[in-house]
Amino acid sequence: MALPHDSNETSYLLPPSKEDWERQAIPDFVYGQKDLTAEGVQWPRNAPGTLHALPQSPFDAALCSAWRQRMELGLFRYRLRDLQTQILPGVVGFVAQLNVERSVQRRRPQPIRSVRQAFDPEQFNFNKIQPGEVLFCLRREPDLPGTLLQEDILVVINVSPLEWGHVLLVPEPARGLPQRLLRGALRMGVEAVLLSLHPGFRVGFNSLGGLASVNHLHLHGYYLAHRLPVEHAPSAPLDRGGRLHLLQGLPAPGFLFYSPQPGPDLEALISRVCRATDYLTDHEIAHNLFVTRGAPPGKTSPSSALTGVRVILWARKSSFGIKECEAFNVALCELAGHLPVKTSQDFSSLTEAAAVALIQDCLLPPAQAEEVQAALVALMAQEEQ
Repeated sequence: MALPHDSNETSYLLPPSKEDWERQAIPDFVYGQKDLTAEGVQWPRNAPGTLHALPQSPFDAALCSAWRQRMELGLFRYRLRDLQTQILPGVVGFVAQLNVERSVQRRRPQPIRSVRQAFDPEQFNFNKIQPGEVLFCLRREPDLPGTLLQEDILVVINVSPLEWGHVLLVPEPARGLPQRLLRGALRMGVEAVLLSLHPGFRVGFNSLGGLASVNHLHLHGYYLAHRLPVEHAPSAPLDRGGRLHLLQGLPAPGFLFYSPQPGPDLEALISRVCRATDYLTDHEIAHNLFVTRGAPPGKTSPSSALTGVRVILWARKSSFGIKECEAFNVALCELAGHLPVKTSQDFSSLTEAAAVALIQDCLLPPAQAEEVQAALVALMAQEEQ
């Protein structure tokens, strides 16, 4: 569903003539500490799915106006319309959406055999996209922590969108980085969530074996006008310092990292998350990651305020390729509770029990899950030494 269009945001639009697209320099979107909003972004009480009444940040205005123009110009594989949506009856609160065209039109996944597979320049990568698919380059001002370690991020349309505003965050594509999460990429992904004033703008990452279809470092970002269960799911601490928590009450228990605000706490979170994903990658364990505004760890309820940023990490079985016979594929958004369903028949018949079964079939066996949990707790304990 479209956000209001700001007619003043024109610097991120393509020129009228297609011949000029390739010659136009990629515009920068530069942000600083003052642009990161940690507090006060909440779902409307009376109409949680309505976006029109919500304010826009400069980031929202830039992304949405440029994304809308690319849709009108036909740069996507299909024209995304309002998607049929339902909240599955049950205790979880799954948001199911019918998106037939994505399942039919999207690019076939690359042949992947390992979570640590090297980048292959012969395969499709983001150096081969069409002129006009790049919206802008995301750049950080020097006043932000970690600036010396930053990587400029291209914000690129996903030509087979899940939902409104679906983009890819691609760090310096010319470097040919494989799909392995790096601190600079995660930092700017988390900050993109804080740049938006929309509570439903989320960012995520699929590892190789975790249904990443392109082996070229990228994160996903998109708007969804619905609350998701991971925003407010309760959690239990796994370490004495409260740095790592385990989500509870969800089909896929994930590792929860939380920060209430930008600054040193957020930098520490990014370091912890990447130590965890490095461990998983080095041990050939597929994983998915989801970034959303959310409630603090501990006992929560569906009405809990979104007081900071939640980063949820799931270790899972490796899955290479797409299983065409299933109602949905399990990757970052499905683990978070957003289910893009492939066919009308599956959409009309899908139940919470069936969705839970599909998700849990992708989880690690209990013994391996316990081993991973112990390893991540040990990694967090290294901060005390």
